[in-house]
Amino acid sequence: MDRQDIEILRILQTDATLSNQALAERTGLSAATVWRRVQSLEAAGLVTARVALLDPAGVGLGTTVVTEVRLTRHNRENRQAFEKMVLASPEIQECYAVSGSHDYQLLIRCADIAAYEHFLMEVLLASEVVASAETSFVLRQIKYTTALPI
Repeated sequence: MDRQDIEILRILQTDATLSNQALAERTGLSAATVWRRVQSLEAAGLVTARVALLDPAGVGLGTTVVTEVRLTRHNRENRQAFEKMVLASPEIQECYAVSGSHDYQLLIRCADIAAYEHFLMEVLLASEVVASAETSFVLRQIKYTTALPI
């Protein structure tokens, strides 16, 4: 990956809807060269998806919650069961296995506190592998970006 590939990736991170011609104009490369490079970056797995980012509040998901989870036991079966539950729960936008006093950290989007309470009680804490969950409600978003600092 050279500096031109990095520039293409930087531009795509800010606007993946650009046409091949527009991307070529912004990089100073030919359209054919840009097309080949983008195809190569995608084939290498560096571009994993092209998506539309939605405004959570605008689609009725105005409550953001950070939840830290502890498992009952740290065996493979519990981890697999928890991660299967996470993958099946559309409310969970992000999940990280973490070090420290908790096993996982979740970013959850819900319509409101009542919807989160329902998810917490009926899904998360209803799981036999979850020992406890600590919740923090996001008051205000200071920074949000999907762009990697390349």
